[in-house]
Amino acid sequence: MAERVKKTKKEDSVEENFVIEDAFERLEEIVAKLENPDTKLNEAMDLYKEGVVLSEKCRENLEGVETEIKILNTDNTK
Repeated sequence: MAERVKKTKKEDSVEENFVIEDAFERLEEIVAKLENPDTKLNEAMDLYKEGVVLSEKCRENLEGVETEIKILNTDNTK
């Protein structure tokens, strides 16, 4: 398994301010630019990298929400 790297205070702050709806909106913008044939290769690579990072943050965020819901549902069944 991959080890979790200790996060800096700045990274923690960024995660606390993470809004998944904003990330989805940005991902839509990235996809539109990637689908545009006028997008230069270097820009497309930068956009792709940004999209990969954003999608990973979204996945982590959704997993966290799912975990919270499971905990709440477990607590309510007791």
